[in-house]
Amino acid sequence: MITNYIPDNNVLVCVTDQLSCERLIRTGAAIAKKKGIPVQVVSVLPETLVSDNTACVMQKLYDTANSLGAEMTFYFNSDPALTVVVHAKKSGATHIVSGTPGTDSTLFIETIKSLLPDLPITIINTDNRLYTFPAVYPTLHSVMK
Repeated sequence: MITNYIPDNNVLVCVTDQLSCERLIRTGAAIAKKKGIPVQVVSVLPETLVSDNTACVMQKLYDTANSLGAEMTFYFNSDPALTVVVHAKKSGATHIVSGTPGTDSTLFIETIKSLLPDLPITIINTDNRLYTFPAVYPTLHSVMK
């Protein structure tokens, strides 16, 4: 018998290999708690970035996620935005949390927002200020074009 898998709603936190990403995980967990849904953490790193230091940081982030009841998934891929979008769709994410893109941004947030316009995205800057870009639902006019 084949059953359709329906993912759970969750807040999806995107992290890199920086220890400062602990604040993203904690903020995502707080948002998830307010919504009454689980939090998940995802990290997408290029294969060339794997090092002992990366492994140590990722272990600490995993421990933080685990202590907050979050599942953490690791991917090694050269297209982090697309990988996060696919993971978000498969896992049933209803809200995404990310840090502020750096000066060498690869349009990570813009790509996610364009591919998942119906999900709010909360960006947390280095001063721990939150900026939430709300979900954008198509208007009746744009649907009928």
